[in-house]
Amino acid sequence: MSMQGTVKQKWFWYSVFCLACWGPFAFCAKLGSREIPATGMQFLFTLGGLPVAFVVFAARRFKLEKSAKGISFGLIVGILSAIGTLALFAAYRTGSNAAVITAATSLYPMVTVILAVLILHERLTRDQIIGLIFASAAFVIFSL
Repeated sequence: MSMQGTVKQKWFWYSVFCLACWGPFAFCAKLGSREIPATGMQFLFTLGGLPVAFVVFAARRFKLEKSAKGISFGLIVGILSAIGTLALFAAYRTGSNAAVITAATSLYPMVTVILAVLILHERLTRDQIIGLIFASAAFVIFSL
């Protein structure tokens, strides 16, 4: 797909919006973690998400999901996200370089790719494999 084609796709703009939120998220997480412990940050992170959850629920006219499998995966995502975020806040609290911590934790898509290949039997192109190699090398160089 060409760059013009990509820019016209919904997923691309959702990804850009996600990036616009997660960049400041990591920055604010570092600043907050200097002031309060990881457990306090996790509590406030969860509390901060409640208004968003309420707006989404209201936009759905307060209808609950019916797929048990989907609900299960949603809950697993929430649990893993909460535990991972708690670890992120703890990492920031150590006083180490926020840029290195953020870069290290931002390699989580590599785990997703590996799981997608092993479990979902998705295939990677040669260019995607080269991208993973470069991402790994960049992390090693960046963390030195």
